[in-house]
Amino acid sequence: MGLFDKMTSSDTDKSSETPEFKSIIVETTNVVKELKNVSIAHHLKLSELSFKLLKVTTFFSDDKIENNQAGEEEMKLFLDDAFILNPNLKITQHYRVEIYKIIDSDTSTSLPAIALSANKNLTKIVAMVSKSNEVKYSPKLEEMMIEDIQIKKIRAGILIGIRDQNMYKEIKKLVANIRVNGIVDQNVSFVVCQGVDDVPSINDDLIYHYKKKTTLKNAEGKVDYSKRGYISAVEKDECIIEYIKPQMGTPGRNCRGVFIPIKEPRKTNETPIGITSNIIKKESETSIKYVANQGGYVNVDKGNYDIQEQMEINEISFRSTGSIDANVTSNIKINIKEKDVLKDAIGAGMSVETSELIVQGNIGSGAKIKAKIVEIGGQTHQSAYIEADTMSIAVHRGEAVGREITIDRLEGGKVTGDVISIKQMIGGEVVGGTVKVDVLMSNARITASEIIEITELKGNNNKLLIDPSVTKEFNQRIEEIKIKLEKLEEELKAYPRQLSGRKELIDKNKPMAEMVKAKILELKESKVEPPMSLYAKIKDFQEKVMEYNALLQEFKDKKETLHEYQNELSSVQMKIFKAKVISHSAWKEYNEVRFHLINPPKDITYSPKERETIREMMLKDMGDGEYRITRSSEYSGT
Repeated sequence: MGLFDKMTSSDTDKSSETPEFKSIIVETTNVVKELKNVSIAHHLKLSELSFKLLKVTTFFSDDKIENNQAGEEEMKLFLDDAFILNPNLKITQHYRVEIYKIIDSDTSTSLPAIALSANKNLTKIVAMVSKSNEVKYSPKLEEMMIEDIQIKKIRAGILIGIRDQNMYKEIKKLVANIRVNGIVDQNVSFVVCQGVDDVPSINDDLIYHYKKKTTLKNAEGKVDYSKRGYISAVEKDECIIEYIKPQMGTPGRNCRGVFIPIKEPRKTNETPIGITSNIIKKESETSIKYVANQGGYVNVDKGNYDIQEQMEINEISFRSTGSIDANVTSNIKINIKEKDVLKDAIGAGMSVETSELIVQGNIGSGAKIKAKIVEIGGQTHQSAYIEADTMSIAVHRGEAVGREITIDRLEGGKVTGDVISIKQMIGGEVVGGTVKVDVLMSNARITASEIIEITELKGNNNKLLIDPSVTKEFNQRIEEIKIKLEKLEEELKAYPRQLSGRKELIDKNKPMAEMVKAKILELKESKVEPPMSLYAKIKDFQEKVMEYNALLQEFKDKKETLHEYQNELSSVQMKIFKAKVISHSAWKEYNEVRFHLINPPKDITYSPKERETIREMMLKDMGDGEYRITRSSEYSGT
């Protein structure tokens, strides 16, 4: 076979092959399905095909019309929520598209990467345009970006041309930015389609707000079964119970044109609630609120709710009530009646917080009490802790912290307060502002900032200390003054150098200023208006003098303030010289009286002799750094 024969054979074979697919125009309601059909028919991968949107026709049906083609005016109806939320509305779209095989495209205009995302119900479609330095501006860029988004919407089944007006505005703005900057300098997102969100119906509900205030978990997140909410404390105007009325929601429609229906709300919690005059009922369209008309705790009796302020119970224990947290501002008064000396009125490990607590019996080990007013008729365990503004305790062995504290008998416990009165003290430790003990036995430690007063001293090895720094207020005040002093002293360091520099500059410019002043006077006498430059020089010099004087006055004022702070610090620390130890009986040996001086830090001690009669002891400044405890056999009366 010759060369010609070969060429002829080749042409014949080629003409028998299937022509290569380039493009096809179709009309369809499902572009994705048509792409699959074309890929199968032409033995192509689906990824090798794309399409160009040529035309979109929108049809809608409702209870009045069937398959109506939407023209320009009808398309505006889809912007009306009332129209689009008609459950009988059906929306369909027909697409005329050109399906083509993807080849190496023209790279003269490079599009930024655009991705579409949607919320759960597809009621909002958002485009994310990625940051890009490769994008190229062209007059067709806006059209190409819109086409790219429209193709992605069709692939996702999103309607075209409906409630998408924001997309055109945002793309126009983005393209204008690209034209100016030449790049997409940051990721940009915008809404390309917005349907109507459904609002779910609200089922009725009955919420007991007062019960939610009790938490069983401690600081470590472990369940504390002792906190069972035996008392539910509430404040005035606090909502304790709330009935949420059933509320019908509103339907929606997503960006695929699908109607989103809603369910009827359930009504299962409507329960009659009886209340007293201590609770106010407030009703609105959406709820009924039961609000406390006074502070107290919620009491429920046969389904009727009340707010009460006083409660009587036999005991507080893990078994019966658990711990009680009623808040010290709640105005709740609790009376615990158990007074058997062999039982605990407040059991081991229990905590109680309330406004007022009356305990007729004993306080168990590890119990914690916090209130405004506390009265304990029995005894406290050595590991019990009581904190109150005002308290009285029969027999105390634990720890007590408050303002006004009265104890019948202190047996080795610890007491901290402002004004403390103890009838009998056997060991233990007391720290306060003013401390009075009727009968002092042995092995006690008493520290006060102002007065220690003993009516009858019967024991030994007692240590009585006057120390102003034991009070929190004293330490806070000292610390406040010291901080102010340090800050002011630091500020004053810069003034001498600044004043010296400015004074030197004034002295240097003073001869020149006097010459200029004389020149101005000379020109005026000659009836010649002096140039403004001469006035400016005088003004500049005067401003420098005024600034110097202002700075000097500021320096003097701050030095005066520093002096005031120093005097205030001294007066606060001088309180120790007004403090005293008073004894109404003769002293016994092996007891110690000590005064703690703050500045300079120093202790001055005196040990009374057996049967020595000293009514008052005070600290006196003897001068030259010497301090002495003065002893008087008479009362000063102050």
